Amino acid sequence: MKTFLRHYGPVATLLAGILVVATLLSLFVGHGRADDPRPQVVVTTYPLYVAAQNILGSTDGVRLTMLSGVGAGCLHDYQLSPADRLALERADKVIINGAGAEPFLEGLVEESRLVDTSVGLSYLCADADHHHEDHDHEHTEYNEHIWLSPAAYLSQVWQVSQAIIRLHPELTEIYTANADAYMQQVLDVQYALPGFDKRPCVLFHDSLSYLASDAHMDVKLTLSAEGESGLSAADLARVEALAKEHPDLVLLYDTQYPIRYAAIDGLVPADQVIALESAVVGSGKPSDWLDAMGRNVEKLQKLTGGDTP
Repeated sequence: MKTFLRHYGPVATLLAGILVVATLLSLFVGHGRADDPRPQVVVTTYPLYVAAQNILGSTDGVRLTMLSGVGAGCLHDYQLSPADRLALERADKVIINGAGAEPFLEGLVEESRLVDTSVGLSYLCADADHHHEDHDHEHTEYNEHIWLSPAAYLSQVWQVSQAIIRLHPELTEIYTANADAYMQQVLDVQYALPGFDKRPCVLFHDSLSYLASDAHMDVKLTLSAEGESGLSAADLARVEALAKEHPDLVLLYDTQYPIRYAAIDGLVPADQVIALESAVVGSGKPSDWLDAMGRNVEKLQKLTGGDTP
């Protein structure tokens, strides 16, 4: 017996510890469901979390959860945590961005519990800056950053509001009023966004494609500056050629990716090099999307020589 304990005691202790932690975690999550009769909503992206916050307002009729780590940036290569999986398992509704942003959910959540906020929207293709309304087109990857189009985000906010109302119809009037108020603020951003009459630009990340499209800019080139290796010499040469061809060329960076290229920036006037926010990070405030987009609009307005309305 002593020999058995000496050889297998540590393993048995480890297994017992794992069992205790798993039991406590199960009880904790289960306790949240058993003692909290409110409908449970999980959202997968930060802009949708902000939308839901605004719709719920000060009410507590729905329990709102955001996937852990979502507020740290886009969902590229996102990995679900054990806590995420448990939250998804117990959610009454899982509100997703759609447009291919959540491949990690495949096989985990049945369709009846999913609310795809991209339904009815026209997407941009991931490999080209053009609209593609056939969402069932085979082998097409879409640009999922639809929330950066104020017009598209309006539709997403409405989808979120309808999902919450269906789960908790007792507060329909309040949720509708809250949604209307928030959507009006989003509309204000849309109205303030300047139009550039096909002014040429280069995007250093495709996250900015929808915003550039809404501002009627002519996207000459879309690059990816998020990798550790940065841009290739060939990419830099393409930007240089465009800058020589178009003196009014605008270079648009995503603030998520701090890599900058001084050699390129110096090819155009400093006020034509702009870093824009993709509204996927924040401090949890309901105004985070509005604040980020307001700063974007202000920077773009300066290109026109005007001020933000």
